Amino acid sequence: MNLEKSSFQKGDKVKIIIDKVDPDMHYHGKKGKIIDISFDDAASVTGNSEDNFMFKVELESGKVPDIHFRRNDLKKVN
Repeated sequence: MNLEKSSFQKGDKVKIIIDKVDPDMHYHGKKGKIIDISFDDAASVTGNSEDNFMFKVELESGKVPDIHFRRNDLKKVN
């Protein structure tokens, strides 16, 4: 059982913040809500357990991009 806690939770409203050189830059600035959280072992590379979390976001348009976002790609909004 994984007892780690993410800084984001399902249902959180977020804004996507993508680096300008990222191929998924077209999602930058879009808003949505987190609909699923999964995890991997990225912390084994980065040393930060929060990097294990991957977030699936439903955009305000209703579209769900076929990618997962990391914590650094998201900012909570009200």
